[in-house]
Amino acid sequence: MARFAYLTVFLGLLSGCVPIASDPARDQFGVSTSRPDAGTAAPTPEQMAALDWKDNQYCTRGYQAGETAILPAQATQQLVDQKLRCNHYDRIDFDFIHMDWSNIL
Repeated sequence: MARFAYLTVFLGLLSGCVPIASDPARDQFGVSTSRPDAGTAAPTPEQMAALDWKDNQYCTRGYQAGETAILPAQATQQLVDQKLRCNHYDRIDFDFIHMDWSNIL
């Protein structure tokens, strides 16, 4: 039983080191924020800051921003939608200096 447990733990740790191939056509998604109806006007800096905050919440290793679109919503609202692609997580990062230890201890 002990050998099986060691083998299971070893294979579990080893499986985390295997890179997963990504399909660039499928790894783009969008985030949005609402605003009052402003026609085709460009998003304000405050709206872009809100999108940037959301992007950084999803993509902790950075992202590449794509197109930004203005979409109609209910009543007198619009959605500012931005497509983005997160940077890849291909390697293990042992950054002990900038690590947040509060979730470990």
